Amino acid sequence: MSKLKDQEQRRGDRIALSLSAVVKFRDSIEAVFKEKTDLISISRSGAGFYLSKECRVGRLVSLIMAMPRHLRCYDREKELYRVWGLVQHCSRLAGEREEYHVGVAFVGRRVPPSYHENPLQSYRIAGMNEDGTWRIVESKTSFVVRKHPRYWVGLEVELSALDDDKNLLCDEEAATENISLSGMAVYSNLAVDVGSSVNVECFAPEFSGLAIVRNRQFADHRRPKLHLEFISDTFPVGAVALPTERDVLEDEDEEEELADRENAPPVEEFVQV
Repeated sequence: MSKLKDQEQRRGDRIALSLSAVVKFRDSIEAVFKEKTDLISISRSGAGFYLSKECRVGRLVSLIMAMPRHLRCYDREKELYRVWGLVQHCSRLAGEREEYHVGVAFVGRRVPPSYHENPLQSYRIAGMNEDGTWRIVESKTSFVVRKHPRYWVGLEVELSALDDDKNLLCDEEAATENISLSGMAVYSNLAVDVGSSVNVECFAPEFSGLAIVRNRQFADHRRPKLHLEFISDTFPVGAVALPTERDVLEDEDEEEELADRENAPPVEEFVQV
């Protein structure tokens, strides 16, 4: 099954439509940021949109919108729907203008008591509530921003498994999910374990480098996914036709993002735009 068809099946009732929302969050203890923006996509459990200001992962934001009633978890008779969202990713778009792609998971109509004590408190997902919104708990630490940004670009690469003496064991063509200067995530059936050495070959752009397998994930609907860290060279991301403005970050990987946030349970529904 193609990746595109697979994404369409996973999205379920997630839709893209012309819908705006007023987004508000605490930029600091004293300051509140508020902006009206167009939603990129929305579902019962989350939404994606663009903001002119960065909002840190793990923070709570308020959204007010005329959300379609069949997607609401409550307040179906009201004209406007207010819901709190937990920021799952916030990445600056390429280009001169300061603009961020934000994805949130809906957590309900009310915030936890700890938010009133500290509106800058970080949270993480810990399950689902009975009404279909996500249940959250306080995070002990703030989300750590990656050293190198990831670019969600599909490239054809060839992976070669090596033994301890760097001799070729087997190879396979693979497709990247995302890339960065220091590594990439690729869908591959290559039979390698975490800690194994892998050689990566890419022809457009031209690149050859040695990498270490840092993680291997499995999913029912996809080939296994390898997370590779380069140890010999950095990937020439500047030579790739990287997505810009509205084309950036077309497919956010929830499983990896959740793993970054204290190994929260895997989530499939929210914020895939």
